[in-house]
Order: sequence, then C-alpha cells, then structure tokens
Amino acid sequence: MGRAQLGFQPMRVDRGDSVTVVVGSLGELVRVDGMGAPMHQPVTPFPASVTEGAVLDGIWVGTWVEHEMQQARMAALPLDGEWVTGAGRDALRQRAEPAGLMPSSSVWSRFLDAEPMAVSGVEGGLVFTTLRRGVYKIGLDATELWRTPYPEWAQLSRFKSRDHMVSSNEVDGGVAIWSAAGGVCVLDIENGDQVFSTTISLPDTLSGVRYSEDGGWLLLLNSGGVALLDELGSEPSVIDTPGPVTDAAYEGGSWRWTGWRHDGVLSDGVANCTARGQIGVGLLADRVLTNDGVWSNHKQAHSD
Repeated sequence: MGRAQLGFQPMRVDRGDSVTVVVGSLGELVRVDGMGAPMHQPVTPFPASVTEGAVLDGIWVGTWVEHEMQQARMAALPLDGEWVTGAGRDALRQRAEPAGLMPSSSVWSRFLDAEPMAVSGVEGGLVFTTLRRGVYKIGLDATELWRTPYPEWAQLSRFKSRDHMVSSNEVDGGVAIWSAAGGVCVLDIENGDQVFSTTISLPDTLSGVRYSEDGGWLLLLNSGGVALLDELGSEPSVIDTPGPVTDAAYEGGSWRWTGWRHDGVLSDGVANCTARGQIGVGLLADRVLTNDGVWSNHKQAHSD
C-alpha cells in the first residue's frame, strides 16, 4: 500500500461501520473508507478543537470546545453529502452573539453551557456527560431522552476537583461511565437509572476505556500501560507498554493497539509490542494512522 498523506496532523479516528471520520489537531475533519482513503478534501467546519466524536446511524456527532472563550458546541454532520469549511476564528471573536455561530454542514447543532465529555454512540442515540452537570442521552435528532446526575464516588472524593469523565461504553443494556480516577457507574440505557457503581484500583489515571463483549475491558493508562478487566468489579491485570496507548480494538480473539512509538497486541494474556518511528493515533482494521497523517500496516498484524 502507498503511504498516502492526509494533509493535516490527525489527532483521533472515530470508527464507523462503513465510514470513519479522522479528526485533526486544528479542527480538520475528513471521512475515509475502510482502507483509510479520504472520500473528500479535509474541511474545518468550526474554528475550535474537536474534543469528542462518534459515528452513529447516518451521522457523525462531534463536540467543539473553545477554551479561551469558554464556549462549547455539539453538532451532527451527515455521513453522505458534501462537507464544507465554516467560519474562521475572526468570526467567532467579532460576533456580538457568538452562540449563534455553528459548525458548517450540520443537520443539527447546539450551544452547550458546560464542556461535553465521554461521548459515545449507543442503541437509539448518543450518550455524553457535561462537566459537573450530568449525563445525557439524546436521539439521532438531538431530542433529549433522559438526563441523570453527574456520577460521584465517595471513595474518590479527594480527586473530585480534578477528576473528569473519560469514556462511556455500551454494555449489556446499559452504558458504563468511567472517570479518570477509576470510578465507573453503569446506567440503564432506557431511562438513565443507576444499576451499578464501583471504583477500580489502578496505578495511574485513565485516558480512555475500550469494551468488547468477547474481550472484556481494556483500560488505557495515562502514562503508559493497559489494564485488562474480565468484568466490572474484578481485579485488573496491569500490562506494561513502551509508552501511552492511544487507540485499541478487539479483533480476531485479541486486543490490538497503537500508541506512543509502538504497536501492540495482547493474545492469551501475553503482550507483544513492536516499535514504530511515529506516534500511532488511530486504528482501522489492521491499519494504523500516525501523527504525520500517514496510514501504514499495524506492526503486529501479521506476526501474531
């Protein structure tokens, strides 16, 4: 395969069944096919960082946060049709009512009064949290389906001032909300009622969480390493890695990941890591997108 360049520095890959969205460090977006080939020129719909995103049925929903102006947006862009670049930062500064400026190409958009976090697609819509406010489920048309109080754990009260939600994962008719300090609560996906809550003792804070029905839980630790959980409440098995892991997926009976200058695979409890020159930022099947905007084969894809 050729080493195709995206033309911008990618930060994250939001995977979908047929379309995947690559997010750039300066708010760039591009849809790519199953091999990572761009389906159009990159666009920048809004002049702020894209902090979260998820591919749903027919739409990609993203969040934009402008920390300097303390503004946040959420918008849905269609997975087919044209995406266009929106207004620049000057427009954001000059508008008397900046809340009226929304991401271009969106089928719906909202101005948010708190920073959105832990965004994920679930059955029937999208779940997300806003800092210190609550947890929300909305439908594909942005209709609010339920809201529930912001999760708290008495055991983590000493971390409360700097703790935040890092992931939401659909699991067995519920959605698990994870905090950086290792708190996890499971909410009923239909009404938001809390059905389970616990804390996981970990050697480091969490940067993200991945879940697979077959593979269990893979917890990504901020400073490097991953922790494997068979089920919530079980004892984590911590595995060292050469650096932080940025993305992971369970395929073919094993966890595969990429991260800071390495690729890794976990099979039968044994981790194998191979060095790579660049930093892996996202996975798509057995392909890795690195921070220079290039796709290449996963270093462990053909050696496990």
